[in-house]
Amino acid sequence: PGPYAAIQADLRGTMIHEATHQVAFNVGLHSRTQENPQWVVEGLATAFEPDGMRDSSKGRDQKYRINRERYVWFQNYVKRRPANSLGDFVENDHLFKSATLDAYSQAWALSFFLIETRPRKYTTYLKRLAAGSDEDRAKLFAEVFGSNMRMLDAEMLRFFQRLK
Repeated sequence: PGPYAAIQADLRGTMIHEATHQVAFNVGLHSRTQENPQWVVEGLATAFEPDGMRDSSKGRDQKYRINRERYVWFQNYVKRRPANSLGDFVENDHLFKSATLDAYSQAWALSFFLIETRPRKYTTYLKRLAAGSDEDRAKLFAEVFGSNMRMLDAEMLRFFQRLK
């Protein structure tokens, strides 16, 4: 590969990321009139960056669906991440303001985890968000995925420990 290969790969990933945002808003998956949880918006966009998420010819091999850049960052973030912090992450967008790359990696990790392990519930959650649910973020999340955030956090971390 030439000297511009990395730049081209980054540009391609950025274009796919931004196109995912545009499509999600255009089809009504994200609301243009209500505040969307930033972890959902960025998590979905980062989830679709890898070719394997959009190319079924890769088969069912999970390794093609992993966003390697976000995966590596998340693995590093986990070492300094506050214990049981998933509930706070779902409830507010503070991490996006204080540690952007940590937030993006956790948004990807949570989204990828839910897509891979709870696809029907994730779909239900996205549909309820898109419908403009009046419930607060934490309550809606708990209704769909359960109220035991510590357990879900632990399951997500175990999922990523097993992932290579």
